[in-house]
Amino acid sequence: MPGSAGPVQDDRLVRPRDGEVLLPAGAVAELLARVDLAAPRAGLDLAWPPWRASETGESGWSHADPWRRWVELVGAEAHAPTPDPARRAPLAALARAQGRDQDGWKHLVACAADPPTVAALFPLFLPGVPAELAGRATPWPSGVLLAPALPPLDDERTTLRHLAGLALEHGDVRIGGARLSLRVDVDRDGLGVTLHHLEGDAIEVGVAPPVLEGVETGQLFADWERLATTERMARFQVSAEAPEHSLWVSFRPPETRWPAPPVETLPPLDAGRALVLVSSHADARLEHCAEALGALLGVPARVERAVPVEPDGLEPLVVDLDGPRAEEKLVTVLGLAEAFALRNARDRAAGGR
Repeated sequence: MPGSAGPVQDDRLVRPRDGEVLLPAGAVAELLARVDLAAPRAGLDLAWPPWRASETGESGWSHADPWRRWVELVGAEAHAPTPDPARRAPLAALARAQGRDQDGWKHLVACAADPPTVAALFPLFLPGVPAELAGRATPWPSGVLLAPALPPLDDERTTLRHLAGLALEHGDVRIGGARLSLRVDVDRDGLGVTLHHLEGDAIEVGVAPPVLEGVETGQLFADWERLATTERMARFQVSAEAPEHSLWVSFRPPETRWPAPPVETLPPLDAGRALVLVSSHADARLEHCAEALGALLGVPARVERAVPVEPDGLEPLVVDLDGPRAEEKLVTVLGLAEAFALRNARDRAAGGR
């Protein structure tokens, strides 16, 4: 399990304009070289219902309103001549909440025309503060839950093979009366998040590791102690007396592989070909999801409890959402649909030139 003794110099990372941030070279680092992270825009509307259901099983996504908002934002962007940061900002926040980190980074880059919006959004990725803190001046409150993102990739392929060996680091995380560093390292065997107390008061901070698409997570360790299998975050008491803390989640080969092709390889949808989401646990959230996907993609869409038999007409595009990784599959489908709609807009613009 890797550790760190504070901010690390690393040939894989580059410093954009803010000297306390280290990122892999690429579009995000190039963008931040032009952005003053200390001048964020306040008052951004990034609120979405929590993606995961509460302990009672209730979810704000069991209602139509957030789905309609998502379709309206993506649809408007798909038909706009240039990206609109006012639309991309909430799409970035939603992608982060759903664990679609690479989609989120792309939305951040699409906000380049409005540097204060970029500055407000960046803390959602690193160190990974909750959306309600975006645009607020530091320090963030003691006890905050940090959920940093995976390192950004310019390549459409986001497998472990492409992410392994990458890292990102923030050396000026201010929480309560303390200043910390936070670093994320991706390895072939797992992923680590390291905190280091640099100066100031003792504070409490929660840390949740990012989730890598297509990889099943195994055991979670906090300061070398194995956590219960149900735990997916840890809380640390960070101080000058106990300055260094680490979270490590191991990877294991998936029992079944879920194909997630790059969006540029997907063929156009046939007119009239239905999209069918199959789930034996169909609920209101999934029904609204099918309705939203149909509206966004312009195809008939519905939910079935079993794979349908279509004796006549076009065979439907079936997405099987049963099994232990159903949530990951659903999020992947949403990301593909969003990227597909935005890709079609780029294709139209290119064809009109």
